[in-house]
Amino acid sequence: MKASDILEYALTDFTSSKFKTMMSSLGIIIGVLAIVAMLTLGDGLYSGISGQFGNLELDTMVVLPQSLSAMAGQGIQKPPAKLTDRDVNLIMGTPGVKEVDPEISFMALATYKGENRTVGVSGVVPQYMATARTMVDKGRYLSSSDVYAVVLGSKMANGTFGREVRTGSYITLANPYTGKSQDYMVAGIMQERNGSILAGNPNTAIYMTKAGMKALTDQDTYSFIGVRADSVEDATAVAGRVSQALGYVHRNEDYSVLTQKMFVDAIAQVFNLIKTTLAGIGAVSLVVGAIGIANVMMLTVRERVKEIGLMKAIGATTGDVRIIFLSEAMLLGLFSGVVGVLLSMLTAAVVSHFAGLSLGVSWPNALLGIAFGLVTTIVAGVYPANQASRLDPIDALRTE
Repeated sequence: MKASDILEYALTDFTSSKFKTMMSSLGIIIGVLAIVAMLTLGDGLYSGISGQFGNLELDTMVVLPQSLSAMAGQGIQKPPAKLTDRDVNLIMGTPGVKEVDPEISFMALATYKGENRTVGVSGVVPQYMATARTMVDKGRYLSSSDVYAVVLGSKMANGTFGREVRTGSYITLANPYTGKSQDYMVAGIMQERNGSILAGNPNTAIYMTKAGMKALTDQDTYSFIGVRADSVEDATAVAGRVSQALGYVHRNEDYSVLTQKMFVDAIAQVFNLIKTTLAGIGAVSLVVGAIGIANVMMLTVRERVKEIGLMKAIGATTGDVRIIFLSEAMLLGLFSGVVGVLLSMLTAAVVSHFAGLSLGVSWPNALLGIAFGLVTTIVAGVYPANQASRLDPIDALRTE
């Protein structure tokens, strides 16, 4: 038989009993819907979480005075490294490093117009802050000579206190650990910027020079050193060179160089695991649907015994009969897969509207759902197709 004849015959039988077709495909439709919906939900959750960390600049990294194992309280701990200007200059001289951002961070009590708030304070070195200087919204950025001047993040200026903090006004900062306090003039307010996994949210911080911090704290070593590589592609290699360079001066001290990409990869692995688990749950529906299709096709073989005998009597081969039944299974899987994907798109749109998540069925997920539907129905149809192809035409024609 010609391929066109086989397809036409399979299509005719597929459309002859619409109710049976719908009932047979229902399990596969639900399975494909579940798989695609679960994968889409996983993608949406990942996008939502990633958005909380800003634009995830993969060319950035941070040098910390402790290792991850030490911060987790695991393994043998060395004394933490003391990060100083020597380390900053060493990193600046490392091939592939574009920018260095050393900071001293601590918590302080901020008072403005009689309101008190606990805030994060960052002591910076203005000459290194090339990127920050270009992102001032109002006023100016810090200069090396500033002692009693500060720059505020956008949300620190507008949203932290009951009143908006304007440039030229004064804010009082107190260190609860040392008991020291000092009034500072607001020299500038930064534009709203994207946060990051490594550096946190820059919009809620107060920035001052190292000299200005001496009125509040005696700390002179950096809490961390931010580093920007020349390119995203070279970031991992640059991190390795920075770590190697620091190893020469901190042989017996603990430190770590963490790239943004490390955190992104870790998040991706977690969400891939979640997506796989959710898809596995949805696959259970496919298995149930496959069993249902196998049963329906076996019943179809029994109902069409005489028809099969007639086909073989007029020249249809064993292979032709097998292909006809497999073609019917394939059409059923294709139909079920497409319907399941369409329903998953509708489900994603409804959930996105009410849950506030950005959900959309991607082409890879849609194609994966259709492929699952096809494979499941074809596998389910192999045994019934083989049973049909092995029928003896004489015995089949004698069947009432």
